Amino acid sequence: MAEALGSNEIGTKEVREKALKERFLVEKDGELVCKSTLLLDHTGVIMAWHLPGVLSEDFQRDCVGNLEFLFPDISRSITSSRSWRTQEDLFTESRIRGAIELSPAWYQQGWPEVSAILKASHADPGPRQWLRARALQNAILSATLMVMHPDLYASGRETLLRLASSTQDEDMQQIILEWPMVYSVVSVIVNWATPFHRDLSCRVQWLDMLATIGGDPNLHIKLENLGVRLAYSPGTVVAFPERFSGMEFRPLYWIRFAWHIT
Repeated sequence: MAEALGSNEIGTKEVREKALKERFLVEKDGELVCKSTLLLDHTGVIMAWHLPGVLSEDFQRDCVGNLEFLFPDISRSITSSRSWRTQEDLFTESRIRGAIELSPAWYQQGWPEVSAILKASHADPGPRQWLRARALQNAILSATLMVMHPDLYASGRETLLRLASSTQDEDMQQIILEWPMVYSVVSVIVNWATPFHRDLSCRVQWLDMLATIGGDPNLHIKLENLGVRLAYSPGTVVAFPERFSGMEFRPLYWIRFAWHIT
């Protein structure tokens, strides 16, 4: 399927997705996968890691406590936009809700740039304080990639080291020194349901990593193109190539962190 996907296909066009499903048939497993699992393709390549409940309650409690640093930026992310990424009706009513992304080298415009909320000119120092407060937790999760995908870990590390030594951007120089992970983007997502979608920046050979913190113990994540539903209870870590697999969430109350390479 990877070769059939266009560069701008995010998975939200129903007619196109129906055609892809008819062309690339997937054997569906109705069972909810609740144990630690590796999903392999027919050649034996690992397509997904599922590690339910691996993050301790203390780890999760620290993550929740540090969210205060992201106010009010995370609340401002919800708009009346038609984009499903920001539309209000996909966010559960709660005191804390929203979705923001932080990066020391964001490539959305074709060249690396520090996320606006991490720049020294940003009015609220909270996002930078969150990055420092979350340093240990982010480093631990980043280190798991060394086991899951050593080549991707090495590539991500090398990219950040090269940026740090070559950039003239003072904000980037400072943030890379404080950036505790090899992933170049972290998304903080609170109380958000999503339709089926893909990550355009992710390649088939790469692994995006997701972690759920607190919330409903009956959550699950649906990987449509792999034909499985994975238990997504508090403390679960899942890693897979979002561009190929695609995903859908139907949460109640929860916090999700997602790490990406761009």
